[in-house]
Amino acid sequence: MRRRSAITGALLGLLVLLGTASVGCAQTRPFFPRRKAPKPPPDPPAEVPDSPPPQSDPVVRAAHQEAAEPTQARRPQNILALSGGGSYGAFSAGVLNGWTRTDKRPGFDVVTGVSTGALIAPFAFLGPKYDPDVKKAYTEIRQRDVFALRSVPTIPFRDAVASSSGLRRMVEAAVTDEIMAAVAAEHRKGRRLYVGTTQLNTKKAVVWDVGGIALQGGAEARRLVCDVMVASCAIPGVFPPVPIESEKGRPELHVDGGVTATVFVPSQVLESARARSGDVAANLYVLVAGKYYPETAPVRPRLVGVLKASGGAMLRANYRKDVANLYLTSKLSGVKFHSLALRQDFGIEETSIDFDQATMNKLYVEGVKAGVDGPVWDVTPPDGGTGDADDIRTGPRRRNGRD
Repeated sequence: MRRRSAITGALLGLLVLLGTASVGCAQTRPFFPRRKAPKPPPDPPAEVPDSPPPQSDPVVRAAHQEAAEPTQARRPQNILALSGGGSYGAFSAGVLNGWTRTDKRPGFDVVTGVSTGALIAPFAFLGPKYDPDVKKAYTEIRQRDVFALRSVPTIPFRDAVASSSGLRRMVEAAVTDEIMAAVAAEHRKGRRLYVGTTQLNTKKAVVWDVGGIALQGGAEARRLVCDVMVASCAIPGVFPPVPIESEKGRPELHVDGGVTATVFVPSQVLESARARSGDVAANLYVLVAGKYYPETAPVRPRLVGVLKASGGAMLRANYRKDVANLYLTSKLSGVKFHSLALRQDFGIEETSIDFDQATMNKLYVEGVKAGVDGPVWDVTPPDGGTGDADDIRTGPRRRNGRD
């Protein structure tokens, strides 16, 4: 078991160090039959903006598609952003449950999710009624329920080291027709649910308006939502990329949204949340699935140890940078910032892709405690800026022969 844990940790480190930096090296033809995105509804736009935002940013482009929807987004008062983090999502699930118990958990006008956060997002969006479902998903899960490692000799000729068929079965069982109808109903009220993926061909983030898709109805819409959620969790090299046909009929491969953004909120959402005269300031709540910093521990100078430590350091640095970016953009928009991560002294050794049931139960319980305690939010980012370090060194002090 320890050997497998070490192997998965090394794979994660290697794929973070190499796959993220060179994501364009992935195969660009579909590995499965292509699924076409359903056509947008034929209704004319309710309102056409005078000056549409720039189209160069994929997040802007995805969010701007709301102009063709029959309902307009309302000014968000409470925004929830759920980060990626694999099995650490059990902590985020626990926080939401504990927060519900305080009777102070607000209804969220906008919910965003990446990777494991994308799995929680629809249920956080629909409210505390679905807390038991989220708890079950994160406390009764086993690693074999999520993925199965492929035969080692075949891996060099495959698109990933593991199959995501288990994950897909879980997603398809969770995203029922009832869930789709409920999301669509909330979308009509002006609320929004967004999930992030990374498009391999363009190497850019893609934001999916899940409520807008659900509004279209039918089996194709449900399949697309399932594809998007599986893709958002597809760690490059660990899980296969998910092929999705674009609205222009072109095949695209999508992988883990955390490759380009570990946690996100479209800039238009924060701008629309800006308080006008007489308005109460909006709130942004960021739930980080895991710690801001990896554990301090000795590293053996061997391939597995070096890759695992380096990959962990890079992942957590990206979390801190993305949270800091959200802090700055929320401040610019006059939105109150709140963030919460797993406490640094919580003892855990598993990587985020070790879905150990006992460990995930501990993470969930810790999340519930954090939620019941307030939650006690951080109102400033964990880092002061890029490259922020504990100290600035000049090297070891050496004696010059004099006392």
